[in-house]
Amino acid sequence: MKHLVTHFHEAHNISPMPTIVIPNKPLPRPCTSEIILRGLNNPRGLRIKADGSLLLVEAGTGDADNPFSGRLLQFKPGAASNFLPAEVLACGFRSMNMQARMCRDEIFGLADIACGDYGHSEKRWLLSQTDYVAGSRVMDVSNLPPTTLFQSHGNLNALCYHPQRKSWLTVKPDTNQVVELMEGQPEKVLADLPDLPGGQHAVPVTVILDQYMSDTTTQPVLISLFSGELQGDADKTGIHFQKAVSKILRLDPDSRELTAVVEGLTLPTGLAFTAQRQLLVLELCADFCQPMPAGHVPDQAWHGGFERYSGRLLCLDLQTGTVNCLADHLDTPSNLCVDGNTVLISEGMGLPGRLIPDQDGQARPLQGYVRRLFLPAS
Repeated sequence: MKHLVTHFHEAHNISPMPTIVIPNKPLPRPCTSEIILRGLNNPRGLRIKADGSLLLVEAGTGDADNPFSGRLLQFKPGAASNFLPAEVLACGFRSMNMQARMCRDEIFGLADIACGDYGHSEKRWLLSQTDYVAGSRVMDVSNLPPTTLFQSHGNLNALCYHPQRKSWLTVKPDTNQVVELMEGQPEKVLADLPDLPGGQHAVPVTVILDQYMSDTTTQPVLISLFSGELQGDADKTGIHFQKAVSKILRLDPDSRELTAVVEGLTLPTGLAFTAQRQLLVLELCADFCQPMPAGHVPDQAWHGGFERYSGRLLCLDLQTGTVNCLADHLDTPSNLCVDGNTVLISEGMGLPGRLIPDQDGQARPLQGYVRRLFLPAS
């Protein structure tokens, strides 16, 4: 990987920076936070519109008796920085419980919402959905009801509009690919992501524009690699993950070269940049325990594969290599967005209502929620 890093920085005429390795104990820099939305069903992608409204996608309940529970919600701003009750902009999207396949508490369905600036005051809002039954798709929700722009096989996750290439980028965790989508053209694979050193699949989850490298001719993107399960031990199915082996890669869309930016993560999910071009990274959990038993839901507090309330939010200075922990004890955080000096985080993945243990070991019903975290002054 080293020669790729050198070539990339020489091609873009910038000073090379060493890969950041996450330390065992990042420097704590705790931030004030509050739960602002509760009772959600697997919240995923979220974005703030120009008028201050929050767009939020719910993957749904995963209930086989109600298989079309995915929704796109809008929360308009209210008084005292609060949001008004939800408006349902679109609903009826398939929600799939993956317990039988994965032995973990995971719900698939709607994944992300993103905006693309097409110029001439034209903006397009797109929504991604994983659907293994009818086929996955990316939909235009600029006008409702949504219209399908792209269809694809497999699992579609995060969305990112690339203004220079005038295309949409997404990642496919099940095929370990970065894919480019352009209207009227077939799907293009920009990168096949290699396996990790232990043989696990890369499992890309998030793709975002690299704001640290925004001055380059063609802006690269960053990709978080969740890391797949280790194979070969049936007794550990659902929890056979390795800690501290996941990465964040930089992809040059023109040359298609990949370079490692961050290593030593455990199941990274959401990525975002602050206004100061510091990189925020969510980690889903710190450990793996209590896989979901086949065929039923435990009637006691049960982790369900991923240790509940052990996720965290890291802040990385890509210039100095400094790593701070801004928040811990997050419950399976998946997505985030930056809004000025605050960060909104989607938390609470799994079957709504089942009992899970919190950070103190107390049982509580699983629910999805959105946390607002206040960034420290720079």
